[in-house]
Amino acid sequence: MIVHSLGLPVALVDVDQAMSGEWREHEHQVDVVRVQDPPNHAWPWLRKAGFHPKPQVIMWRAEVLESEDTYLAALSGKDRYDIRSAYRRAGEAGLLIRTETLTPELLDQFIELYERQVAGMRHGWAVAVHQRADILDEADTYCAVTVRSGSTLVGACLDQDLPGRQEMRARFSAVTPGQRSDSLSRVLYWETMREARLRGRRWATLGRDVNLYGHLGNAGLFSFKSRLGFTAVPGQLVEPGTGSHQADRVVGFAALSDPALLLSYAAVDGEEAAVSAPLLGNLFSAREVDPRPFRGAGLAGLTLHEVRPPA
Repeated sequence: MIVHSLGLPVALVDVDQAMSGEWREHEHQVDVVRVQDPPNHAWPWLRKAGFHPKPQVIMWRAEVLESEDTYLAALSGKDRYDIRSAYRRAGEAGLLIRTETLTPELLDQFIELYERQVAGMRHGWAVAVHQRADILDEADTYCAVTVRSGSTLVGACLDQDLPGRQEMRARFSAVTPGQRSDSLSRVLYWETMREARLRGRRWATLGRDVNLYGHLGNAGLFSFKSRLGFTAVPGQLVEPGTGSHQADRVVGFAALSDPALLLSYAAVDGEEAAVSAPLLGNLFSAREVDPRPFRGAGLAGLTLHEVRPPA
């Protein structure tokens, strides 16, 4: 069965179809062939057939450590420079960085900024718009990192405090197009980490990503978050009892960006062990690509896969 998931053509097949090669009849029509929720015992067979068992959703998290200096010391010199440079540029532009209480008025300002950002994406999905009522219902658990140029909001990140999980979670963020090149997102996420540390939380997380970069977000987003010191883990490792498994095979780039990246489970025995083990990076491209930007922190390894057009 062929479905279109937010603009991405996907062939949904079962384990037998994946292993027998029946999926090839859909190869010219889709970018991804997928087995949804394959049983754990079938994962080794699917790997042999060229599929990659993986968590459907990943969570980005970092332990904030006892001080900013300690955290910075674990980053590369280039990554430390980029963070300091982002703050320097914000200062030179006269931007005001604050952490504010989330009010209905501030949320509406954010959503206006957020919708403009999503509209510029190839396959944008304005999740925060659909969750506005839920966000307001839990507004007392939120704060907002804001960046303003005068009275104009040019960047913001909605952070949810989850003390029961010892976590400060960046739920949604947006910046104006003119600010992206100055890495204002670095400032937003760094302020989120500062707020987590200030509140005595152990973890800062950057929320959930669909585990296929090149669709809703490009592969560069993985590199960006990793260089801030965050590690991608299966969503169910952070929130037990949630999340699904998939086994994907990338076969084209009609709607998918090139390169595409997914994080697969390590070939270990048992579902629990696979969810707990470091993930493996799988980079797909129809051309030569430099894999170095995608060797993220916490990955067990990275494999480059050449995707050839169907015969």
